Formats: sequence, structure tokens, C-alpha cells
Amino acid sequence: MHNSRIMPRLCFLCVAALTLLGTALRTVGYLFFFDTDPGYFVAGPFNTVCNVLYFVAVAVAVLLGLLIPKNTLPTELHTRMRAPVARLLGIALLAFAVAALILCVPPRRNNVVLAPVILAIPAALYYVITATRDGRYPDRLSLTGYFPILWSMGGVADIYFDQFTAMNSPVKLSLQISFMGAMLIGLGELRFRIGRPLPRYSVIFWSIGSFTCLVGALPLLIATGAQKLDNVSHLLYAVVLMCAGLYGLYLLLRYTCFPSDVPAAPAPEAEAVEDEAAAREEIPTCDTVAEEAAAADEARETAAPDESPEDPELPPTNAE
Repeated sequence: MHNSRIMPRLCFLCVAALTLLGTALRTVGYLFFFDTDPGYFVAGPFNTVCNVLYFVAVAVAVLLGLLIPKNTLPTELHTRMRAPVARLLGIALLAFAVAALILCVPPRRNNVVLAPVILAIPAALYYVITATRDGRYPDRLSLTGYFPILWSMGGVADIYFDQFTAMNSPVKLSLQISFMGAMLIGLGELRFRIGRPLPRYSVIFWSIGSFTCLVGALPLLIATGAQKLDNVSHLLYAVVLMCAGLYGLYLLLRYTCFPSDVPAAPAPEAEAVEDEAAAREEIPTCDTVAEEAAAADEARETAAPDESPEDPELPPTNAE
């Protein structure tokens, strides 16, 4: 199999394997190595291994993404590549806005928590548009792609100023990293929407984003179900971040493993060569005109061969 097909699929497989491993390790950490009273993991090598896995996943995603040959990935995102999970993410954002407005805003009574609640509504509308439209958007609709990124920024600020959780709590840090991963997922897709795709970097962004979102959110949901954690706002954020991670992983799957769904990007150098050859064929040059004239003369000479004229007879002279 050609290298252009191997590297994208290898990138997805490695990211999926690391995501499963990281999710399993973090879940075990919450269930068996997490002290709920201070809100920290028990000191030991287990937590260190989980933290090192983040760096390994980022390094693998960057390395494999850059090893993908240039101009071998699609330059557009079709509806069938993202519609199912995009709708799920849009519904999750709308549910978050309603639930957070009811459960989180009244008891906390601060303006920071309102930012992600308000931004969740246009972000959800963006994913609904993404699930129903194809190709490049007009400029006005492309601007809605910034709202998921702004929602993630609002979530980072809200988690940072949360007074109910310690500043260096591993739960808080894990959620903040997940929000940054959600930003990368949105940024990787937004490049396509504005008509300036960076295919290889989008693969890197989706790889890192899906890993950080799923590893940060899914174990937190499991730990909350096991009554190890009880923060409502963290639970609501984890639901949306889990859907964002699934969305990024789904994009990565369809984009790297099924590139035939959309046309691949043509090589710029090949296009330039073809255009130059076509221009040369259409526009005659001086050499071409001279060659055509010589061929015409030769054809004319062949059709009417030269006949040597006879010497005219001299009139006779009288000899004396």
C-alpha cells in the first residue's frame, strides 16, 4: 500500500489506541487512587504514568501527522463525514446551556459562568449548520465557526475561577486541557470552512483534541457515576467535552481512513506544469511559426518540382 494511505491510517490507529489506554488508566486512577476529601490522587507512580501518556500522545500525533505526504489528503469536508456526530454535539451544547442556566448560575452568582452558557447557543447552531450544509460556507456563516472556540475559552475561564475546587486540582487541570483540545478540534475544522485548509495540521489538531477531550471527560463521567466526584458544573462540561472528543475522533476516522469520500488535493506543482504546457500549445512562438512556414514551403516545392528552363535558341547568323 502506498505511503500516502498508510500514514493517515496509522495516525488514526495510534491515536485511538492511546485514547483507549489513557481513558482506562485515568478511570482506574479515579476509582482506586483518588482521595475524595482533598480532591487529589494518591501519591505514587500511577498518576505519573497517566501524565506522561499525555506527552506521548501529543508527540505521536505531531510526528505521524507531519510524516503524511503533502497534497494527499482531501481539501473539503463533506456532510456525510461529520453529520451524525455534529448533530450529537449540537444537542449536547443546547442541553448544557439549559442545564447550566438552571443548576449552576443561581447558586454561583457570578458573571464568568454566564459566558459559556451564552456562547453554547450559537456554538450549537454552528454544528447544526455543519451537519446540514456541504462545501465552503459564505463568509457570514463561516464566522459562526468561531463560537465553539469561544465557548471553550469561556469554559477554561469558568473552571479557572471556580472557587469550589482547588486551583491545582487534577480534575480542574484535566478539564482545562480538555477545553484546549476542543479548541484544536474547532480550529482544525474552521480552516476548511474559511477556504484555507491545512490538511496535515488539521489531522494533528483532531488527534490531540480527541485524545485530550476523551481522556479528560469520559473518566470524569464514570467517576461521577461511581460517586467519587459530585461537582455538577464539571459533570455538564464533561458531557459536552466527551461529545467534542467523539466528534474529533469521528472526523479523524473518516478523513484519514476513507479519503475516497472527497477528492484529494491536486499537487500545485503538477497543476503549474499542466497550465504551462497548455499555454505553450495555445500560444504560438516564433520558432513554431518558422517551422510551420518551412514545412509549407517544402510541401509546395514537392507538389510543383522545379523544371530547368531550356536555353533560348540564338538566331542564325550569316557567315561571310
